[in-house]
Amino acid sequence: MSAGTYNITIERRASFAFSARVTNADGSAYDLSNRTLYGQIRRNWDNALQANLTIAETDALNGVVNITLTKNETAALTLDESRYDVFADNDSSGESKKILTGSVTIVENETEL
Repeated sequence: MSAGTYNITIERRASFAFSARVTNADGSAYDLSNRTLYGQIRRNWDNALQANLTIAETDALNGVVNITLTKNETAALTLDESRYDVFADNDSSGESKKILTGSVTIVENETEL
C-alpha cells in the first residue's frame, strides 16, 4: 500500500479539520484497529517542524480518520511552503506505514480572530 495523496489548505488563526478514508490498493478499507496514528507538518526548505497533527480514528474498521489543528496551532504556522504525512504504527507487530501525504498551503486571514 502506498500513501494516499491529499493536498490541504490551512487558514492561519482558524480551527482546521478534515476527514479522510484510507484504502488499500484494491480500494478496500485499510483497517486502522490497534494502530497508533501520528503526523506532522514540516516546511519544505529546511524540514523544520510546523505542527504535530492531532489524529483520531473515527471509524477504524473502515479506515476513517479525522485530522485537526486548533486555532492556536494554526496561528503558529508560517506561510512557507510545507508538506505533511501521517503514519500508522501497528501496536502488536511494530510495522509502520505512511498512509497519507501531501502539500500544505497556509493562507493568512484578514480578520484577526
